[in-house]
Amino acid sequence: MKRLELLIILIIISIIAGCASSGKELSDKVPAGPSTGEEKKEIIDTGRIEKMPAADEKTSSGKSASAGMAEPPSGLPERIFAEAEAADGAVSAIAPPSARGGSGAPSRSGLTAGYSDDNRQYGYFVNFLNEYRDMVTPLDLNVEDRIMISLKDSAGLPVQGAVVRASASGYSTVGITLADGTFQINPADLFRGNRSARKISLEIDGGSGLPGFTKRMELSRNGLRTVEIAAQQPRVLPARIPLDIVFVMDTTGSMGEEISRLKNTINIIHMNLTEMSVAADLRFGMVLYKDEDDEYVTNVIPLTSDIIAFRTALDQVYASGGGDTPEDLVAALGELVNTIQWNREAVKLAYVITDAPPHLDYLTDYSCEEAVRDAREKGIKIFSIGTGGLDLQGEYVLRQIAQYTSARYIFLTYGDETGESAGGAQGSVSHHTGSNWSSDKLESIIIRFTREELSYLTDTPDYEEDGWFEADKIDAEQASETLDKLFTQAVEQLVDYSTMKFSEDNLFAVLPFSADDADSAAAEYFYEHLLLSVSKNADLNLTERKDISQILEELKLQNTGVTDEASVSRLGELLNADTLIIGSLFSGPDSYELFLRMVRVETAEVLSVTRAVIDKSLGI
Repeated sequence: MKRLELLIILIIISIIAGCASSGKELSDKVPAGPSTGEEKKEIIDTGRIEKMPAADEKTSSGKSASAGMAEPPSGLPERIFAEAEAADGAVSAIAPPSARGGSGAPSRSGLTAGYSDDNRQYGYFVNFLNEYRDMVTPLDLNVEDRIMISLKDSAGLPVQGAVVRASASGYSTVGITLADGTFQINPADLFRGNRSARKISLEIDGGSGLPGFTKRMELSRNGLRTVEIAAQQPRVLPARIPLDIVFVMDTTGSMGEEISRLKNTINIIHMNLTEMSVAADLRFGMVLYKDEDDEYVTNVIPLTSDIIAFRTALDQVYASGGGDTPEDLVAALGELVNTIQWNREAVKLAYVITDAPPHLDYLTDYSCEEAVRDAREKGIKIFSIGTGGLDLQGEYVLRQIAQYTSARYIFLTYGDETGESAGGAQGSVSHHTGSNWSSDKLESIIIRFTREELSYLTDTPDYEEDGWFEADKIDAEQASETLDKLFTQAVEQLVDYSTMKFSEDNLFAVLPFSADDADSAAAEYFYEHLLLSVSKNADLNLTERKDISQILEELKLQNTGVTDEASVSRLGELLNADTLIIGSLFSGPDSYELFLRMVRVETAEVLSVTRAVIDKSLGI
């Protein structure tokens, strides 16, 4: 009975905390409005976040005041679970009150986080890797090219848990499709540097999600970047979706604030995830890690569905030790992949939280690359969370880990940064959802990402919309200036979100926009602005401009748009282009809507898209 009473009290406290959080002043939150151009350069163009001041100032050594706390007792997990399972359900305090943050700790994290989705922004990520490769020690994971396998059932819904095996040149990789039905293949990594290999043998077994389904096919290394496979039968889902979440936590001295904040919001996270419309069997676990010569290197807290037991375990975690910068994340990843008892049928998510790069110099039998490859094989998505003190080496490796396992990189911003980026004067051009990073409370991001994974296992998957732009006429700026900023950002997004990497030899052609006759003048005007922005983009190499309008007229494509493979192939040949940028303009009462597509000539597949809403007063 006491256990039930305690659980009810915890839920009530969490509800009050959630209400208090929603009622805070907006100044406590990261603004969603435009930021300055300088902020965009710092956060987006470099792909880095420099150290930001924390809510609780850290010492000059970079360690928080918690570094000097008393040592916790040994044998932590066993004692925690033994006490949590006691007959009366009482929660005993093992660590000293100072280590647990005290009773006066805030009831919400107050810790904002930005995130980069380096899989959706694949072109941007590859450029980031290349730009900083010589400044760091990278993981040997070659993702310079990528093929996404997407398995759907007869209703077009994603299939999770199908076994995928890709083989080529004596090498093979095996794994399972994720909740969204995808599995990522990186030919450069698969072929181990063999650039002459061109064919990949693909085998798919539907597993328990698609019983009896098998598929055998051959892929071209230079073929489609997204291979969609449609089954002729419905998928099979369990009555309750297994959901396993493991926090991999750096517990050295400088991590006191982050550990304390997670303690304050784990109930909120649990409540939000258990009260979804999707019936889920939720389990939490932890892998704690420090470094050699600390009190422990790793400490595993098993997955449990008992939130009281998990909360008790989390309450005993506190920061201590450390002293040097790198920590032994590699050992922790080994525990995550091989020691944690994952439910094979579960949605498997891990959140690494650290402010230090991993030791890549230790001589071990199990490398970081092996751990990350095995995580992909088992369908474990490793979201990496870098705190404000993380250096470039740490960010680089954490982003590699997250991208390779189809997850996201998250950085804690401590509330001092602005929200979504915008170019130009305030109010002229704004970028809505999908910029190179978005920000929110850390617990909100964890809840959002987890809900997104579970939504794929419903009849209405929650597919995130790519970013779009809006341009308004303002008195302080000429229309041509606003349009130049709009199209510069739109072109950048087309490049950032491309599903393939462009070489210096890749030639681009920009086609005139398709539009109704009444809007032909505006379409031509916007087209010239887009053409100028493309010519200024260092990543795009424009082919010699020919009389494109005449070619389109001859092919009878002037106003119908380019949609079929034969037209794309023919145009590419006539224009000597490898990639086409194609636009379609539509007119509304007060604004134009422009859809832009980047299309690969060889396969006619759409590599990226974006949308712009343009005030009619900016046209002709």
